[in-house]
Amino acid sequence: MLKSSIVLLGLLLMTACATSPDPNSSDPGTSVMNRNAVLYEGPEMVAVVVYRQGKYSVAQEWLTLALEMTSPRGSGPTIVRRSDFSVFAPDGRRLALISQDKFARNFVRLGIPVDRTLAFLPLLYRVEPSRMPSDRWFFAIDAGKIAFDEIPMNSSETFLGPLIFSVPGGVQPGRWRLVIELEESRPDIPFVIEIKKKNR
Repeated sequence: MLKSSIVLLGLLLMTACATSPDPNSSDPGTSVMNRNAVLYEGPEMVAVVVYRQGKYSVAQEWLTLALEMTSPRGSGPTIVRRSDFSVFAPDGRRLALISQDKFARNFVRLGIPVDRTLAFLPLLYRVEPSRMPSDRWFFAIDAGKIAFDEIPMNSSETFLGPLIFSVPGGVQPGRWRLVIELEESRPDIPFVIEIKKKNR
């Protein structure tokens, strides 16, 4: 009887270990939308991060992401600032979002990567439908547009555009994290950059 109880206890422990979440494999509020995008759902923000361009940027100076964001239904407005954004590289370095001036100076090199990564949006309508698109963003991509340092995010609009980071030494493959320092929460959104496989 004792032997059977020990065997049963062992099986229960193995099952618990097999089904318990691995803190290194996912973060609270995040889920994979597809092979190129991660969804985050939190108390102040619902967002989609597209990181496909990262695999084309390994060893290059710039990391270009696309972000689509809105406030959850029933929540109040949230101010999102340019300074709230940073990425953490696989080696632990923290990199801040570049300025509009730096983006404008390097637009010749950044224009095509930005277009490629934005081509995968919108995606957020699948989770939060009936939102009106807003033209406010942190970078002025088209002539005549204005770059904003702050965006008053709300639950009736979606805001989308590129996030661009300068990576000294080049983009590394591995697990990256986009972190957004909001007033009452801190979205921490992981994504993995893999080396693009060459066609044979």
